[in-house]
Amino acid sequence: MEVERVERIVVALRRAAEHERLLTYQRFHAMFGASDPLTARYDALERAIASLGEVSTIDYGVLLALSNGLPGPDFFRRFQKHRYNDYVAVMGPPIHRQSIKRKRMLVEAERRRVYDDARQKAANHAAETV
Repeated sequence: MEVERVERIVVALRRAAEHERLLTYQRFHAMFGASDPLTARYDALERAIASLGEVSTIDYGVLLALSNGLPGPDFFRRFQKHRYNDYVAVMGPPIHRQSIKRKRMLVEAERRRVYDDARQKAANHAAETV
């Protein structure tokens, strides 16, 4: 059952990336039952993101979006943990309050990388099936 949930998240993120779209947190949470704890949901998300690419290189979790268009704090914590130097280069030291403008810059750059990665993977897959 858990493997199926992870795979469902993988498919949703891959599809969003291939169409250069976002996955709302509302749609993400709708993939679970009302009684599923948040820890289980985010654990499944982490595994799905890791299966789509090495998090120290690319983070498909950037495609999740709150109503303001930005991903939630889970993305920024993960990015800071796995790509600290890239994080600081855009956001500044983590001890400072992070501006929405800088968050948008970081997110837009990572979303572009994810869209490019998805396009490349789709092209490679198409070439392999010919």
